[in-house]
Amino acid sequence: MGALASCPFPFLDAWKKLADSNPIIGFIDAVLCGFSQIIFSDNTFSGVALLIGSFVVAPKVGFAALWSSIVSVAFQKIMKTPAIGSRLGVNTFCSVLTGVIMGGLVFNEGISLMFFVFFGLASIFCTITSIGLSAVFSKYNAAGLGLPFGFTTLVFMAAAQNMGFISQADTVVAHSAAQLTPSDIAAWDGATFIQAVYSGVSELLGGTTIIVAGIIGVALLMSSRIDFINAILGALWGALVAMYFGVPNVPVLIGLYGYNGALLMFVLNGRAFKITPRSFVLNLILAGTSAILSAWLSVSFGLVGAVYTAFPFSIICCLLMLAAPSIEGLEYNAPMYWGVPETVPAIKKAAESAEQ
Repeated sequence: MGALASCPFPFLDAWKKLADSNPIIGFIDAVLCGFSQIIFSDNTFSGVALLIGSFVVAPKVGFAALWSSIVSVAFQKIMKTPAIGSRLGVNTFCSVLTGVIMGGLVFNEGISLMFFVFFGLASIFCTITSIGLSAVFSKYNAAGLGLPFGFTTLVFMAAAQNMGFISQADTVVAHSAAQLTPSDIAAWDGATFIQAVYSGVSELLGGTTIIVAGIIGVALLMSSRIDFINAILGALWGALVAMYFGVPNVPVLIGLYGYNGALLMFVLNGRAFKITPRSFVLNLILAGTSAILSAWLSVSFGLVGAVYTAFPFSIICCLLMLAAPSIEGLEYNAPMYWGVPETVPAIKKAAESAEQ
């Protein structure tokens, strides 16, 4: 299969070739790509970094994410779904994100057999949703992105409350806010703004610390330098817009507004659309708009004790991809061409040449 969708990285192609010839190595590669696709890459070593990062957030988060990836890959193999979706991690990463976000919130008594059963069922549900939405969106040369993750989290978090696995008061905001000091929440200054930005990156793994943000930064640099910049720009802009409109400090400080901006920049700036001055400005505008959607969904989802996760970025990106055929000022790249921004032009050119 090869590492066609990744930036050149030492030993990556050799690892991919080994994974092609060895089913056990191939399974491990697919599990790790479930992590790397959090940053929209199939770089296995980026996946290793993100796996480590999930355990740094909390051991329970790491176990939930890893188990979710293993179950998803195994389910796809047993059900004989297209191998490409499993190996690249595109049908797995939403399950990993479900484990990342919910792992720190449910089963406060610790890891048990029921913990693994619960996350196993959530992973299977999320994988089916990913495959189903992919079949629908592919008809329009679009992708479902984080919608399966958002929907699964919404369903299973509400169910966890009804089953007593999580307190209705222990939302993502309350859980993360407990780590803040009164001085953090009091007023905005340079330090708190920087915290909001790195928390926006760290929140990709459900964390709020600069250490986790640094691990994600390493994973990005191993995969895509453009995406490293995209993550910072998106998190910074999402946080800045939220601050400008007076969103309460706590959710901004823990990165809930910045990380949707980062995800949006990952997809739109170099993947779905060729980078041009026009597309770049539009992407920044939409990253800011994600803060508005986040504020709306925080109220709507808060009524049922759930979190809006990646819905803002997914809604905006899906709508723009569906609208792309009617927008002449942007050069659209269908998901079949997506790698990292550095490789999209070559993948697209090779595919178009093969069709001629």
